[in-house]
Amino acid sequence: MTTDARSMWGEAIAWLEEHYKEFTFFAERDVVWTVQCFLIERLRDCGLAYQVFNDYPILPGSRRSISCDLAIVSQDGTVELATEFKYEPWHTRTDILPGKLPVVYWGKEGVGKDVLRIGEFVAKGVAKEGYAVFVDEGGYFRKRAPHPGSEWTQWSSGPWALISHVAPEADVQ
Repeated sequence: MTTDARSMWGEAIAWLEEHYKEFTFFAERDVVWTVQCFLIERLRDCGLAYQVFNDYPILPGSRRSISCDLAIVSQDGTVELATEFKYEPWHTRTDILPGKLPVVYWGKEGVGKDVLRIGEFVAKGVAKEGYAVFVDEGGYFRKRAPHPGSEWTQWSSGPWALISHVAPEADVQ
């Protein structure tokens, strides 16, 4: 049975991989919403005292706070796990205008920024651990070398995913 944020998050990503073809995503927020709904349901089913928030303010910024896409937060307000998401739709889809593609940037202004950001969240102690998840539906970016601390995997349901994980040194599994 799920007892902590990491195992709950792992269940959510495994479930997304298994059920990916049941959804039609158009934007990053669709993926975040789907994972958030799964986590909220699991929390209720397991009776765990966490909350799940999207666009969670986690660091102060120059004009406004810096948020993470999804946060699992304990009752005492500790961010147990912060996640950044990116999503690139299949480039042959006819329901997305070709001029809108690619959606994400690969480097320090996009996917690379998310990978660095989760490291910053953990290093500054505002999150116990962090993940960056880039769902590359059609594999447009998959031949690029993964960002440091990241690994490409092709999900059984079709899309490619680049997953990055940052935890305190003694806690990395």
